[in-house]
Amino acid sequence: MTFMSSIWRAGIALPVATSALFVQPAQAQSANGQASANINQSVTVVKNADLEFGTFVPGTVRSVFRLNPNNGNLNQRNGDAVAIGGAPAPASFTATGTPLLRVRITSGQNRIFIVRDGGTETMRVNRFRFDGPRNRFLNAAGEATYRVGGQIRVRPNQAPGTYRGAFNVTIDYF
Repeated sequence: MTFMSSIWRAGIALPVATSALFVQPAQAQSANGQASANINQSVTVVKNADLEFGTFVPGTVRSVFRLNPNNGNLNQRNGDAVAIGGAPAPASFTATGTPLLRVRITSGQNRIFIVRDGGTETMRVNRFRFDGPRNRFLNAAGEATYRVGGQIRVRPNQAPGTYRGAFNVTIDYF
């Protein structure tokens, strides 16, 4: 029976082996894919208002004043200088771009020095603060407005005059 069993197995194996020689490849199938990209308009930034600390009478020691970007209040942190008016107000910037996208504001400087017109005397402005989170979404019209406050240091016996300087902000998508 062993001999018959081997013949029987060989008889089955032979057709399987020969049919493998005549197997036709499966027909190739293809499909198309799509490629896409979104292009957002660039963010533009417009300055609406400058950062204005107001008018001071210097004291005998260094004095520090902080302008709140949320409400425009000027608060004296220390020293004996006196704020005597003017129109303290935060700076204001409006970003315009693709509606509902997320933007971020950053300030390139931690501090700047403003210089007296016609002179070399300086005052330090630092601790720039925003009126809310740095990261915001542009509204349905594609706009977001940021207000920026900061801190100013009035030196003892600071020379009288108008002091000016510039700071920058960057607003971009992220």
